[in-house]
Amino acid sequence: MENDNRHIFVKGGKRLQGEVTIEGSKNSALVCMAASALADKDTTVTLNNVPDISDVYVMIDLLRALGKTVTYENEVFKITGELKYTELPRELCGSIRGSTYFLGVMMAGLNHAYLGLPGGDRIGARPIDIHLDNLEMMGMKYKMDGGVVEGTAPNGLSGRDLFLSFPSVGATCNIIMAASRAKGKTTISNCAKEPEIVDLANLLSQMGVKIIGAGSDKITIYGSAPIKTDVEHDVISDRIETGVFITAVAITGGDAVIKNCTPYHNYPLISMLSKAGVFIEANDNEIHVVSTGDVNALKITTMPFPGVATDLQPLLTVLALKADGISTITDLVFPERFSYIYELAKMGAKLEHSGNTVRITGVKRIDGTKVVGSDIRAATALVCAGLMADGVTEVEGMHHIERGYKDFVGKLKSLGAEIMIK
Repeated sequence: MENDNRHIFVKGGKRLQGEVTIEGSKNSALVCMAASALADKDTTVTLNNVPDISDVYVMIDLLRALGKTVTYENEVFKITGELKYTELPRELCGSIRGSTYFLGVMMAGLNHAYLGLPGGDRIGARPIDIHLDNLEMMGMKYKMDGGVVEGTAPNGLSGRDLFLSFPSVGATCNIIMAASRAKGKTTISNCAKEPEIVDLANLLSQMGVKIIGAGSDKITIYGSAPIKTDVEHDVISDRIETGVFITAVAITGGDAVIKNCTPYHNYPLISMLSKAGVFIEANDNEIHVVSTGDVNALKITTMPFPGVATDLQPLLTVLALKADGISTITDLVFPERFSYIYELAKMGAKLEHSGNTVRITGVKRIDGTKVVGSDIRAATALVCAGLMADGVTEVEGMHHIERGYKDFVGKLKSLGAEIMIK
């Protein structure tokens, strides 16, 4: 899809108004799909609320390559069959970051894994050292050659007390899945606390794995026998999509209700935007956003949950263009996630980038032009920049957006945006 020639055209100046419904979490769905492969061959795992996005279809292809039988219809995913193959197609692994999860799954279920290094967004270095180092402590021996990692554990994995050098979401997920079938007890300290970790733990708990502490910085997993009970699980709503629409409404000075979301997962963002002058009212599963389009200068540091999510950093940079004065945004998770600022500069944005921080001078006005989104979040941010720009903005990167969002353009259009794909 890298040569996808569809572009998004946005005419700025329209306030977003109305209602929009959030999909199931991309990040949670991908790891829950991987974890479902740990079930016994005669067991069916059903996941509801799995978003209809391109990354989901890649994960389905990967699961089938492992020998599993998968169906997916109307956002309902079902999996059964035997986990039997130890090698995954390199080209599939290289297309999404979620392929990393199969390292833990295959080591847990087969004691052997052979897979290409993961792909996904180009947002700086995303090594899997933390994954490998901790799985090695559990008994995996591995070698890497030509972009392929091979892990083996002839005697299986054993539980250990582990400490992560950084609270990596991917590494935490991989270790949890590996530990679910390891011998004995595994404790992970300084682990990730994201809602997606809790959702994975809830699924595995339903599947019969004893897990304590998910959502805290210390998780304990007791290895279990093969899973033989049918399970049905609802994937949580997407906190990143929720944050995108909250921010997009604020950027356009709009008035909209965001439905089917979990406000708690976005409290850091809600608090920050409220201080900046955006009215936000949160109920059980919806958020009402009202904005004049004017905001106070922002000072934001993105960090692991419960901080403001790194995925929203590009969107918040766009919002800061509307602020009075100078804003600063620092990214502690992916300090190289700033490729999009050169595209914003084409539109008239005044930005200074140094290390892991971007300094934004409010300009009130930017001009539509042709820009390129090099990853999911960059392309999304550039579309939202187009919403506030004078004239028409042409955004290249539709295939990136489809990896992360279902009908993103259609949802913006339903809120009143003048936007089209061609």
